[in-house]
Amino acid sequence: MSYNVYKTNPLASPNQYTVEDGVLNQQTDISFIGKGYAGYGEVIAENFLHLLENFSNSSQPANPITGQLWYDENSGKLKVYNGSQFGPVSGASYVSYTPGNLSPGDLFVNAASQQLYFWNGSAAILVGPPESTDTANGLQFVAITDTTNVIRNVTEVINNGQTIAIISNDAFTPKTGIAGYPTIAQGINLTQDPAIAAKFVGTATNANFLNGVSDSSFLRNDANANLTGTMTIANNTPLTLGRNSDLKIKLDFSGAVFQNVTQNAGISFKVNDGGIAGTTVLFIDGATARVGIGTQTPSTALDVTGTVKATAFSGPITGAVSTTGVTITPSGSPSAAGSIVIQGATSGTQTKIAIANPTGANTITLPNRSGTVITTADSNTVTANMLKTPTTLQILNSAGSILKSLTGAGA
Repeated sequence: MSYNVYKTNPLASPNQYTVEDGVLNQQTDISFIGKGYAGYGEVIAENFLHLLENFSNSSQPANPITGQLWYDENSGKLKVYNGSQFGPVSGASYVSYTPGNLSPGDLFVNAASQQLYFWNGSAAILVGPPESTDTANGLQFVAITDTTNVIRNVTEVINNGQTIAIISNDAFTPKTGIAGYPTIAQGINLTQDPAIAAKFVGTATNANFLNGVSDSSFLRNDANANLTGTMTIANNTPLTLGRNSDLKIKLDFSGAVFQNVTQNAGISFKVNDGGIAGTTVLFIDGATARVGIGTQTPSTALDVTGTVKATAFSGPITGAVSTTGVTITPSGSPSAAGSIVIQGATSGTQTKIAIANPTGANTITLPNRSGTVITTADSNTVTANMLKTPTTLQILNSAGSILKSLTGAGA
């Protein structure tokens, strides 16, 4: 007849095991002997032996139950089964890594840093000491004397014998030089040793302030920005504009320079003329080195479309001049005469029309006629050659009335 073996906790699941006659029940790591089973003595002896050695093995028992002990030959620790895994009964593991199969509250000592940790269920939490006893790795609390002989307490972050960072609550300069740390700033100081090239790696949240200034006050180089303050570039290096560095604004020995470095490209000065945006007022043609005012296709060194007003012109005026009137103002005293000088083709020859100080407003009318004007250099006679073509010579009085007309019939 079969019998039942019950656990201490009646609420456990399962809370009992049924042992049939003549068989061994091996649902657990202890064999239960059925009535009439031959060789029961050996089984009983092995059961006691397993209990005595706490199932000592390099692998855990195959059918553990809650509360069962197991001596782990790998770690040399006595462990207890908590219903899901074996954990150390007491003491802490001494390992160079975070062991597996830890239960919340389990302790272990990191052999490398000589620090005690406990497992909170998801991570290993440092208990202490906060300073590593390994001087080549971990955190070290150090007292440094500064150049004013004041002792500063800092924390050094060391890895493989290299000081990666120094954490300080004060800014100071070490009295005795420290490689990679010529000065210590308040906060976290990374080594400046180029052979180590220490830096922060990862993703950081945005800073609300930088050196006490709001993040909204900084100018970005990859986005549009509106400045409410002034901008100063305190050097002569050019301010460069354009994807290909087309325009440069700089200072040199000649003064301020606006330079378009793109070959043959021009420079335009535009205004909003009565609502017409982009109206070109002044254009410098880079292909011809000409300046146009009111035109973007200057044909001369200075090409003006419109009226030019100046207080004076200096230098000779060359080339054809077309105008509806010329006013000649005498220089010097009011009684001085003005003149028009026509330079001859031969050096030293010229024709000068002198204008004496008039007594009133006088007009010399040159009709739109072809003919010959006789001057005092002529023979004071009218010759046939003068009248070869149909020509009328009129003699006027001071009032402008015609006194006499001489008409040549022509040859």
